[in-house]
Amino acid sequence: MSKSRSDYDATQKLIRVYPTFDSPKTLVPREELSAMGVILQAGKDEEGREVEAIRYVFNSPESAVYNQQALSFMKFETYVDQGDGERPVDGEDPEFAIREDFGIDD
Repeated sequence: MSKSRSDYDATQKLIRVYPTFDSPKTLVPREELSAMGVILQAGKDEEGREVEAIRYVFNSPESAVYNQQALSFMKFETYVDQGDGERPVDGEDPEFAIREDFGIDD
């Protein structure tokens, strides 16, 4: 289960989401991905602030890598920060073609 917090960077028009999991091999819940996808597509969050990017920042490299393809598919950024600053997670492009392949849509 994701226990996430988020913040907004007005300079970059960016929402940072900081999920934490009990197990590193846990996916961000699809409901959360869908809700954040709506915000990105709308270009505004629920408070009316402009949003051009959504960045998931994991404290565990394993969690970041495990979630990278799904986040990339949703057009979200995937980063890791273990207290030494944010670093992008390089990964492969998604191997699935449609949202249902990942289980994002029912």
